[in-house]
Amino acid sequence: MSAIFKTALIAVGFISAGVGGALAAEPFGIRSFGNFTQMLHKGDRKGMVRLAPLGGEKGTYGVGALAGLRGEVLLWDGKMLVSRGHSRKGTTEAAAASDEAVLFVVARVQEWREVSVPRDMTQPQFDAFVIATAKEQGIDTGAAFPFLVRDARLDLVWHVVTGEADGGHAGGHGGGTHQLGHAGQDVFRESVGRGMLAGFHSGAALEGVISHPGERFHVHYANPDLSVSGHVDEYRVGVGAILMLPRR
Repeated sequence: MSAIFKTALIAVGFISAGVGGALAAEPFGIRSFGNFTQMLHKGDRKGMVRLAPLGGEKGTYGVGALAGLRGEVLLWDGKMLVSRGHSRKGTTEAAAASDEAVLFVVARVQEWREVSVPRDMTQPQFDAFVIATAKEQGIDTGAAFPFLVRDARLDLVWHVVTGEADGGHAGGHGGGTHQLGHAGQDVFRESVGRGMLAGFHSGAALEGVISHPGERFHVHYANPDLSVSGHVDEYRVGVGAILMLPRR
């Protein structure tokens, strides 16, 4: 594959709560629907945006969470998929016309640059690599930007929210310490030889809006055939994975 991967993209990610579809003045056409921090404080799980109008376009990507925190959302190359909490396995299915997201973010990218990951990296090392590489490519890392990872060897902890009260499952979207109205979740720990990531770096401007307060990365996982997906809590990325960043 060429060093520059071209595609029109709307990277749809994660957000929602107090605001019903606000347009953030961010690069790459990023829009946020709702607010992570407000949802944490108010426990409001209502739908903020319908998913159907955001799918179906080739070259669109994204992640999110279903209304009611009843599952995860993945938009990959125009395919709008949901991992419903009742599946218990993170299995995806096509989104229904009535599905809404409680958390959502959207970005538009015309062209991608590809960079090979030079060594095995822990999560903090990879996060730093994403930021450093983005700066080298002229991206303003004080603002939000999307990124993808493909052909990756990954060690993961990931989850799918179930919408249930937390009764035995770690609670909340974003890991056991990220309580969102005490929603339950199914947690998966595994190593995969080839996986994909879709994520956003929030920058300072959207920290706590499109990411958990105090964090600046929001990442989802998918297997190569898109049959399994969910929100990533912890990860290690192997040498040779391909990081994809939006071209300015």
